[in-house]
Amino acid sequence: MKIAILGGSFNPPHIGHLILADTVCTQLGYDKVLFIPVFNPPHKELRHAASPKHRLEMVRKMAEEDNRFEAESCEIDRAGISYTYDTVRFLEEKYKDVLTDKIGVIMGQDLAQDFGKWEHANELADIAQLILALRPTEIRNKAFENKAKGAYTHHENKFSIDHYPHLVLTNPEVAISSTDIRARVVHGDAWQYLVSRGVYDYIREQKLYGYGLFDRIQTFAKEHLTEKRYEHSRRVGETAEQMCRIYGEDPFKGKLAGIAHDICKEIKGEDMLLLAEQDGRPITALEKGKLSLLHGRAAAVKLSQNFGVSDDDVLEAVANHTFGGENLCNLAKIIFVADKIEPGRPQSTDAYRANLFSMPLDKMTLSVVQENIDYLNAKGKTVADVSLRFCEELKKSAEGESADGSGDSV
Repeated sequence: MKIAILGGSFNPPHIGHLILADTVCTQLGYDKVLFIPVFNPPHKELRHAASPKHRLEMVRKMAEEDNRFEAESCEIDRAGISYTYDTVRFLEEKYKDVLTDKIGVIMGQDLAQDFGKWEHANELADIAQLILALRPTEIRNKAFENKAKGAYTHHENKFSIDHYPHLVLTNPEVAISSTDIRARVVHGDAWQYLVSRGVYDYIREQKLYGYGLFDRIQTFAKEHLTEKRYEHSRRVGETAEQMCRIYGEDPFKGKLAGIAHDICKEIKGEDMLLLAEQDGRPITALEKGKLSLLHGRAAAVKLSQNFGVSDDDVLEAVANHTFGGENLCNLAKIIFVADKIEPGRPQSTDAYRANLFSMPLDKMTLSVVQENIDYLNAKGKTVADVSLRFCEELKKSAEGESADGSGDSV
């Protein structure tokens, strides 16, 4: 029996993997392709990854499409960093009674260019048949991409696999990526036919990759907030979505953070405190004196714990929408502003918002922060130290924009 292996994060597995495996069997005469989900890849940091258990189960669902395909759990069973050399040695022993040729190792061009850095690369090239698959230019959402690590952050100028015997597969170049699928799932875009039916059903059943996330959070907000507070949150989401389009941020994240920012606004102060304490930041004297000021921090913790939100920008935006903060991401500035200027606010006319949106992001944010500070001072209320520092930071940024001329347009 001729066996080839296709390893990867499979986060999630998709029809591109099936097409590749089919091509290996049809074109090169392999009898079986083993899909092997990695436990911990040596070359990249998995972002927004489903658990090893979920990724293995999805691979099993996908492999059911064809009796030539099979899921192999050895790297997940072994745990630790997954090295292909160890896997091939394991499979040689496991299939020693049926193997008729070297095990084929399928790799894409993106991995092949760093083959010389693989663990025991020379030995692996001796014991396995290396198979190089063509990889198309993929549609990617950078927010969901995995990050290269270690020596793999720098690529060779030419494919290092050229120094080793290998076969080149003329497979169909299908521009599908797990990165794009994850983005589509959480954004509610079309993705059903990018994966097998079994994988599609499993993702929906297990609510992986934020499937249905916005609807679930919106339902929670509607059930746990007064109608007035819920309508405010909905308008904040819509305003933030609009601002994200203007300032080059992800509109879905704006809408999500907006609808979620006040989900803990109406719980008991003691419960807010218990949640907020879990974010690891100190509770200030101002917050201790008025526990309701912790509702943003509490909401960020709840989003992480109850809804599986792991996007740092969304969590930062929700946690800091009350006071602002130093070194905030752009989404956090947008949510801070959207909360203060959504159309339900008395001063927020169409002309008022249009004027703000004509400014660069930091200058616009500064304008709203300064208005908020002036309002609190006029009411005799305490202004948080972090808000004052936020204001000073924005002033310096706005001055820099004016000095280099970048403040003339968005």
